[in-house]
Amino acid sequence: MKSKAVRFSSVRLLSFLIGATVLLVACSGGGSGASVQPSNNVRQPLSTAMLNGAPGFVNGAGFTVYVFDADLASPGHSVCNATCATVWPALAPPTMSLPASWTAITRSDNTMQLAYNGRPLYTFTLDKSPGSTSGDGVTAFGGMWHIARPLASSASPGPSPTSMPSGY
Repeated sequence: MKSKAVRFSSVRLLSFLIGATVLLVACSGGGSGASVQPSNNVRQPLSTAMLNGAPGFVNGAGFTVYVFDADLASPGHSVCNATCATVWPALAPPTMSLPASWTAITRSDNTMQLAYNGRPLYTFTLDKSPGSTSGDGVTAFGGMWHIARPLASSASPGPSPTSMPSGY
């Protein structure tokens, strides 16, 4: 009688484990919290994720991508150089062909930088984890920084502007 009880318990446990595994796989969606997906059907150089309540661009590691208002004075050119570029590294363009909204611009140091709708793109060294948006709304190096966003609005006002100590 004991062997039937053990066998029945083993079958119930196995059924439970299989059901739980199927449920976990079905609910996981393979994501890591931030909803990262291609920008549209055309292969895009960056993905989008929900950042501060709206879609924003993220790099391959899931880190937020930014635009700099000071670059608006010189379309297609980056004015973030020297110390600025160490805090706000330029986003290198991929080796793939770029769709129409995307370009590779030449920086003053002759390196290439990815741009969206003519706006150079950057990451922020103080974003310590994927999906972090600590650079949104920061005023530093002569302008305000914003999350780079798809479609017509490349920049969107973020939280109340903050200044970084020592100009960065």
